[in-house]
Amino acid sequence: MSSSNTTNDLASAVSNVTQKTIMFTRYWCMTMFILGLIGHSLNVCIFTRPALRLNPCARYFMASAIAGYGVIFGVLPVRLLQFGYSRSLFLSSVTMCKMLTFLFSWARILPCWFIGLASIDR
Repeated sequence: MSSSNTTNDLASAVSNVTQKTIMFTRYWCMTMFILGLIGHSLNVCIFTRPALRLNPCARYFMASAIAGYGVIFGVLPVRLLQFGYSRSLFLSSVTMCKMLTFLFSWARILPCWFIGLASIDR
């Protein structure tokens, strides 16, 4: 009888942790979406100023902000659906899975490359 209670308690604890993780993922992704949208929008506003428009480093940072929009509007919603609502686009076909994995990896690393190129250019 006591092992049955222990099993039920353990199952309840696992279910509780899973539910809390899903809720955290939902709120975290929404927060990152809002903060990313604000941050990248401010970067675009700053780096399109006439004084900075001709600076090569500012162009790299501008490209990084635009590539960041790709992460915010492309990768983040799909990951929110995948981890927050258990709806995965990766399960439809092997080709789709490989293509999305490549595109998401590329989209996430592109802003970092632009910042690295700005550092080299400096």
